[in-house]
Amino acid sequence: VVVDAADVEFHVLGRSKTTRARLTFPSGCFQAYEARDEHDNEFVDGADQEALALSLDGGGLVDCLRILGDCDVSLSYAQRDEIVKLTLEEPGAFTACDLCALDAGDDEDLFQDDLRDAFAAAAPACTLLAASAALRDVVQDLDESAVAAQYIRLSVGRQRARFSARGSTGTVEIDVPRDAFVLFEPPPRRTGWKYRTGAFLHAMRALPHARETCVRVSPQGILGVQHLVDSDSGEDKIFLEHMVCALEEEEPDLEEEADDESERPPSV
Repeated sequence: VVVDAADVEFHVLGRSKTTRARLTFPSGCFQAYEARDEHDNEFVDGADQEALALSLDGGGLVDCLRILGDCDVSLSYAQRDEIVKLTLEEPGAFTACDLCALDAGDDEDLFQDDLRDAFAAAAPACTLLAASAALRDVVQDLDESAVAAQYIRLSVGRQRARFSARGSTGTVEIDVPRDAFVLFEPPPRRTGWKYRTGAFLHAMRALPHARETCVRVSPQGILGVQHLVDSDSGEDKIFLEHMVCALEEEEPDLEEEADDESERPPSV
């Protein structure tokens, strides 16, 4: 967790270090926001202050949020006690969850973002920007069909993007025409990448709550998914980013490339 004057960021690193997520909450999203640096000085916009960083057990944080439910929750951190406290006050009831914080300075992986550096090192091989609603049914069908699939394949050509999975009960292929996207920048030749089913679907879990979703793939096959979510105030935007490493690099698919040039009607 990284806190400064502008926002709060939650960074999540997968155990295999092949997946990474970042959730950004601007300070304006909160009903009340007060943050202090490690010297107990209040953060000031534009001031040269180092962000406050700490580590939490991800499973414990999720469990606390589940206990508190879908309601207004207060989150606080006292450096003296090194305790992160989530509290819910209701008429006649008070619920609190305490989590021990760890010094993020000892967690080099929080700051050494090799996956993000590799992703940003070169221009993306392809970029797809769409209204999130246009992708929800696609991902839902994949989720239902890819029960035992080891991977989900994304391939992009000049006319369409194809999402496919092969499970124990059969194979599903879903074509999304370029007209369904707000922005469609394909690679020079149709290319495909494979991703672990669980990692790919996890990166898409914010679709029901997002307004726009951008999918980018780096030349190395790193999948970058960014969701734009409107805050309750409607003024600030919440960003949720996922990065997933490809299982393997693939050569351009000549058969699919020929199919891409055909007049095959799109499935979406």
